[in-house]
Amino acid sequence: MKNQTLRYSLTQFTFWAASTGAASFAATYLLGQGIASEIVGLLLAAAGLLSCLTQPVLAGMADRAGRFVLKKVLVGMSLNCVLCFAVQLFPGMPMGLASLCYMAGIWCSDAMVPLVNALCISYTQAGYPINYGAARGVGSVAFALSSLTLGFIIARLGSGWMLLFLVGFRLLSILILLSYPAIEKPKQAAASSEESCSVGRFFTQYRWYCASLLGILFLGMYHAMTENYLIAILGRLGGDSSHVGKALFISSMVGAEVIFFIDKIRRFLPDTCLLKISACTFLLKAVLFYFAGSIGTIYLLQLLQMTSYAFLDPIQVYYAKAKVRQADMVKGQAFVTAAYALGCSAGNFAGGQLLPLGVDAILIAGIAMAAAGTVILFLTVNREDCFVECG
Repeated sequence: MKNQTLRYSLTQFTFWAASTGAASFAATYLLGQGIASEIVGLLLAAAGLLSCLTQPVLAGMADRAGRFVLKKVLVGMSLNCVLCFAVQLFPGMPMGLASLCYMAGIWCSDAMVPLVNALCISYTQAGYPINYGAARGVGSVAFALSSLTLGFIIARLGSGWMLLFLVGFRLLSILILLSYPAIEKPKQAAASSEESCSVGRFFTQYRWYCASLLGILFLGMYHAMTENYLIAILGRLGGDSSHVGKALFISSMVGAEVIFFIDKIRRFLPDTCLLKISACTFLLKAVLFYFAGSIGTIYLLQLLQMTSYAFLDPIQVYYAKAKVRQADMVKGQAFVTAAYALGCSAGNFAGGQLLPLGVDAILIAGIAMAAAGTVILFLTVNREDCFVECG
């Protein structure tokens, strides 16, 4: 059957181009609208928390559905994102309502991540080959280009153009999703839909897997806090939103190359080892960020993305697939992305509360977060759940 790597690569490109600005420039946008940093942190934390709670629920519905529903769900959620960001373009919109709409847009966008990953797995199982690593690498390129572009857009044209950028790419994403061929739910998954465990029971059946997700949570906490408050970190060194865009461009581009070839890297190192390397790199980056004394140093440290986020992001998909039964496939993807989303939520909240205390407070907290994630992953990723061993 026809290879769907190109179509899925376009899905990844448009999805991450739209998601990047919404998330990475959220603090820049909201702080620029005159909202206090504590409120910004609370809004971003609420978006992440709601995403974390929503992902397993949506995944459970998809797992239990007797037919393939992922494409329709993704289109519907993408339309909701369009509405949330487009409504802010209307003149006279109260800032409180606009902020809530922005939060809802991020929430919906984050909740789509495990479903986008599951889309790849579903089409692969239905006989449509997809190179996930290559497609996700294209998504990282989109992240890089979007970061660079939006940094300049915000600095020179204003936030209104940023919103138009987000809406435009989300509409393109919808058109691409609608172009996917119709498929049936894989027979094995459909036959085992009734055997899919509940969200509550998932924790008891996959104990070590869920424990390892705490490590991913802490790494997400550090990564989100550092990225979203990079404007403050670089601001202390004399930078602005254009420097934030350049820094994110560097990290995303070097990460994209690694993600593109992740399947080849996995031939030499197991997924658990790659997760450990990722954790150690996050910790190293956290420590070096604290001692960075110039914008150039920050740019240089962004190269560590090659073995930090560039390993963590795609390996989550393979790690979840290996640890969880086919009947719980979408939930397995949802739980790992929900853990990361919850970490991002906590990191955004912590950053907002710590910013009034100074950038040093953010950087020191970041070291503690990365250290906690590293320790947990080293203690858990090589442990097997009894259920997995038996099944």
